[in-house]
Amino acid sequence: MYRKAVNILILITILIPIAILMIWAFSARWPWPQVFPRNFSLRGFENLMRQPNQLLTLILSSVFISSCVAMLSCMIALMTARAMVMAKGFFKNFIQLTIALPFLIPVIVFATGIHQKMIEWGWANKLCGVIFVHLIYSLPYASYLVIDAYHAVGLHLEEQAWILGANKWKAFWKITFPLLLPVLATSLAMSFIVSFSQYFLTLMIGGGKIQTLSVIIYPYLQRNDRTIASIYALFFLIISFLVMGLFSWFSKYYQRKYEKVDFY
Repeated sequence: MYRKAVNILILITILIPIAILMIWAFSARWPWPQVFPRNFSLRGFENLMRQPNQLLTLILSSVFISSCVAMLSCMIALMTARAMVMAKGFFKNFIQLTIALPFLIPVIVFATGIHQKMIEWGWANKLCGVIFVHLIYSLPYASYLVIDAYHAVGLHLEEQAWILGANKWKAFWKITFPLLLPVLATSLAMSFIVSFSQYFLTLMIGGGKIQTLSVIIYPYLQRNDRTIASIYALFFLIISFLVMGLFSWFSKYYQRKYEKVDFY
C-alpha cells in the first residue's frame, strides 16, 4: 500500500508540470495570480507553422548532436568499464575519481577554459566542438552506470567460456554484452538527455551558429513569451520520451536475439 501511494505521488509530480506546459501552449494570456488562463489561442502553433523548416532543422540538429554524443559516451564508457574491471591498484581508483571531475568543476569555469582550447584547435563555432564538450559532460553519467554494472557481471562467465574454447571477443559479445544491454540502453538514454538539454555550453562553444531546441527556448523565456517556449518544451519532452522508448526497445530486442548462445 505504501509503495503504491509513493508511485502515485511520483506520477502526479511528473504529470503536473506536463499539464501546465500543455495549458501554456494553448493560452493567450495567463496573468498571475489567476489559477487558469483568461483566454486561449493557437498563436504559438501558428507561429511555428510559419517556419516549419526551421523547426525541423532544430529537431534534426538536436537529435543528431545528442545521438552522436550518446553513442560515443556509451562506447567509451564500455571500454573504460572493462579496463576498470581488469585493472587493480591505486591507478584504478585515481582514474575512477577523475571521471567525476565534470561534476566538480563549475560549468562557467569549465566553459571558459575549454572555449579557449576550442579556438586554438579551430573547433569553436563548429559542430565537432559542440559534440566534444557535450561528450565531456555526458561521459561521467554513462561511465558510472556501466562501470557499476560491469563490476556486478564480472569476468568469471567469460573465463569459463575461454576454458571451453571461445576466443575473448566472442566470449564478450555472446555473454557479457547481452548482460550489460539494459544498462547500456540506460546509459545511452542518460547521455542523450544530458546532451539534449545543454544550453550554456552549446551557446558558448557553438557561438550561436549551432542551433538546438534548448538554445532556441531560452530567448522566448527571456522575453516572457511562455506560450512559444512551452510549445518548444513539449517538442523537447516528446523527443526525449521517444528516444528513451527506442533505446528500451533496442535493449529488449537484442536481449531476445542473444538468448541462444553459440560459442563455436
